[in-house]
Amino acid sequence: MFMNNTLRLTAVALAFAGVAEAQTVSIGTNPQGSVAYATGSALAKVAIEQADIRMRVVPQGGPNVVVPIVNAGEMEFSIANGVVAANAYGGVGEFSRPNENIRVAAVLFPLYSGFMVRADSDINTLSDLAGRRLASDFLQQKGAQLNSESVLRTVGLTYDDVQRVPVPSGVRGVEDFEAGNVDATFFSLSSGRTLQADATIGGIRILAVENSDEALANLTEVYKGAWIETVEPGPNFPGIHEPTGAFTTPFVVLANANVSDDLVYDFIKALHDNKPALVAAAGAFEGFDPARMNADIGVPFHPGAERFFAEMGM
Repeated sequence: MFMNNTLRLTAVALAFAGVAEAQTVSIGTNPQGSVAYATGSALAKVAIEQADIRMRVVPQGGPNVVVPIVNAGEMEFSIANGVVAANAYGGVGEFSRPNENIRVAAVLFPLYSGFMVRADSDINTLSDLAGRRLASDFLQQKGAQLNSESVLRTVGLTYDDVQRVPVPSGVRGVEDFEAGNVDATFFSLSSGRTLQADATIGGIRILAVENSDEALANLTEVYKGAWIETVEPGPNFPGIHEPTGAFTTPFVVLANANVSDDLVYDFIKALHDNKPALVAAAGAFEGFDPARMNADIGVPFHPGAERFFAEMGM
């Protein structure tokens, strides 16, 4: 009996030691309260519960901070949008040097953005923005500036063709729009802040981006990782009154190139197989399509993800 108890206690101790020594991996996100943080938290929850991966969420200042950390191998994963990921890999835009050690683990769900004007505005097309007052620069969110420049480029405009009103962030641009300080501003189409603006000023309208090959070529001429997608009217899209082309870039999971192939494979499989759990953890995953997890944004996929996609025939 004594020997059996000893063996039993030894087995329990070894089991706890194995748990203590199991690798904990990190996923970097934007600060708490952001969509990126909620997304990372949902991913970590599914990784823990469905793949037995010990994952913690590490909020940072933004993708321009966290992506280089992943590139350096100091963190395993991060959340970013497609344009940021492509810019980071190529060392353009907000990134001064290439981040060649990042890989895409999975494409998650689309993010839609566009220029909003007042519902009764005489600005009816993107071309009508010429000479008008636009929120610009987005000093604390350079990605928003790059994305909005890409949309203007679809109709041959730049910020040199408008009256620039510098703002620190997209939210401040919306505030200036509500106050009447600008005629249009660029922001997320489904954000709660956009819904608030729609209610505050009695209605907004989103300017359509032409969904054509020529417009797409202009959109991605400088910055990759985005496309034009038609958004249908719905309660989550104020200012969309008919099918409307919109700037679209997906949220993606990035991984360091040296993260274990098996770890990435198990992680991606858990995401692919458990959309209901992801939606329960973060409503934004309603737009997650497992069949599009391997959409090309111009950044190489991690080998572990490639193996899973190949097995699924994707």
